[in-house]
Amino acid sequence: MKTILSKPELLNVLSKVQGLSSRKTSLAITENILIQTTGNEIIITATDLETGFKGNYQATMESEGIVAINARKFHDIVKIFPSDQIHLEEMENQWISITSDTVEYQLVAMNPEDFPEIPESDDVDFFEMETSALKAMIEKSIAIGTSGDEKRAHLIGVNFEKIADAPQKCVRMVSTDIRRLAKVDYLCDAETNITTAENVIIPKKGLNEVSKFLGTEGTVEVGVKSNHFIVRKDNEIIIINLLDGEFPAYADLLNIDPAYDVVFPREPLLMMLKRMTIVTSDEYKAVIFNYASNSLQVRAVNPNIGESKESIDIEYDRDPLEVAFNPRYFIEAINFIETEKVILNIVDAEHPCIVRGDNSDSYLNIIMPMKI
Repeated sequence: MKTILSKPELLNVLSKVQGLSSRKTSLAITENILIQTTGNEIIITATDLETGFKGNYQATMESEGIVAINARKFHDIVKIFPSDQIHLEEMENQWISITSDTVEYQLVAMNPEDFPEIPESDDVDFFEMETSALKAMIEKSIAIGTSGDEKRAHLIGVNFEKIADAPQKCVRMVSTDIRRLAKVDYLCDAETNITTAENVIIPKKGLNEVSKFLGTEGTVEVGVKSNHFIVRKDNEIIIINLLDGEFPAYADLLNIDPAYDVVFPREPLLMMLKRMTIVTSDEYKAVIFNYASNSLQVRAVNPNIGESKESIDIEYDRDPLEVAFNPRYFIEAINFIETEKVILNIVDAEHPCIVRGDNSDSYLNIIMPMKI
């Protein structure tokens, strides 16, 4: 193999695949990327055995071939390479030469035949989404993380479903860590080709890799086939192995009684909660919410640090209510809400609080109360 590659384009793709190639697996070769030359293009492949990536890029070709090269070292070289054109050549005994007019590197490669195969994406029933919308859905879903040793599918994954029989067709992602739940809907056009399907659970770490490849413009194709979630955009495709398991039933939690809605100005509420977190800690996470006549007072008490309290005027004419929550959950939810007003739907100290934007139910968070 002998080819000339564009540094900017190569650096862009190498930066994207670092999350895959740096993840420890049972096969050492997954720390490499596979580069194959064919015709007037190169094919770059990366995988961590759970998520696979493949991209096709234009290149100047002198001879065809295939090599497996360490992704991190190759990225480090390309990042500070002095020329915008990089000459890549396969030498004897699986050595790789990386050169320009003034610089030469020689790296030891691995046997490309040992590189794991990426599943094919033929005959996938794709549907189209706005790229920015899918990226936003993923970011809102994976914001609810889990501990590194967690194994349960419904906690380390995001529930993905296509809903074709609702008043408006939509694609939905739902994520939970038991203490809270996030639901994100993407409303589809009438002509969007989606069919009702069983729910699937996608690993959060795989979706995180997808997010790195998505920009903010154009459209992207999404599909589910067999046990894979597939995203295709232009010349790149990502395939994620689905998780086995069932996602907890959550539909009843979405039944919102507007009689319990309390409207807040977004920015003052967000800043008040941020100020409360100054005196919270891992041991003392709770903040007390005291609802009274047209007022909410929040109070944080931490015997190791101190205490804080603050009030905000609201429209509230129900019985007084005292309930405790982790304020960081509210902050994370509100950060994704773009409306000027935020609605907290709060029934009592036993029910979860539903956080959503004003006149928008496409994204909401359900947050469980804490014991006082």
